[in-house]
Amino acid sequence: MSRYTLGIDTSNYATSLAVFDTAGEVVCAKKRFLPVKAGQLGLRQSDALFHHTVALPEMMQELAQEFDLTQIDAVGVSQKPRPVEGSYMPCFLAGVNAATAFAHAKGSHLC
Repeated sequence: MSRYTLGIDTSNYATSLAVFDTAGEVVCAKKRFLPVKAGQLGLRQSDALFHHTVALPEMMQELAQEFDLTQIDAVGVSQKPRPVEGSYMPCFLAGVNAATAFAHAKGSHLC
């Protein structure tokens, strides 16, 4: 029997959700790019955080229509842009909060 992990990423460019099986294969995924105005290179962190906060519940519902989320055993989330001391961007907070809430509600392991 496969075990499943929910992955969440909230970078400064896109909101992403994916379900992986024990072999590391993507079972289903959702990705939504953040709205960047023409001619601009990105968003302010506060704007990115806002867009992730709005997108995550909608995308989680879309994911749930394709996969039974009660089968999730663990949740993984990107917490910072680089794996070094002091690396931080506020936009990752939306994903961390969503992952933490999901893991607590489900009784899953947060990685």
